[in-house]
Amino acid sequence: MAGLVLRPAKGYRVVLLGSMDVGKTALATQFACGRFPERCESSVEELFSKVIEVNAAPALLEIVDTVGADHLVTLKDLYIRNSDGFVVLYSVCSEASFEAVRPLRERMGRLRGPKAVPLVLVGTKADLDAERQVLTAQGRALAREWRCPFLEVTAKSKMMVDRVFTQVVREMEALAPPEEAPRVPVNAHNTWPSERFIG
Repeated sequence: MAGLVLRPAKGYRVVLLGSMDVGKTALATQFACGRFPERCESSVEELFSKVIEVNAAPALLEIVDTVGADHLVTLKDLYIRNSDGFVVLYSVCSEASFEAVRPLRERMGRLRGPKAVPLVLVGTKADLDAERQVLTAQGRALAREWRCPFLEVTAKSKMMVDRVFTQVVREMEALAPPEEAPRVPVNAHNTWPSERFIG
């Protein structure tokens, strides 16, 4: 039937992490709402949700924008421990924001343990070339070190915005433990009658 939307079989919580003013809210708003916010009000967190299709299957994303949570270490730690995937952002116009992602990644490693963390490294404000302080090659090298995807985006024009979230879903799926098949008892063939009566 036309017009029916499949209910997503999978749901993921994705957290946006990075320094203040790197464009977390702009990225989330452009992705989930299809508009670029000219002004962002500071709050502790913003929640966005959107259903997207990845690998021919719908997935519900709950996006947590940690807008003003930079000073709330306990809250940020809670996000890191209890989320499925991460978008770690820096502004290409701010060397300080780029330097701030490394300790953030180290903190993720301490809180999440030795297993791989599904994340995408994102350089924002890629359209502001005249103000660029971080080269694309620097972002690419860091992503290679972390073994994660890397993208440069422009939320204002929506350049590569959708791809960020598609990519983080792919990372989550690639690093997810394989689904366990229901265990069948060794003598299962002996426990079922050869003919079944349905009455």
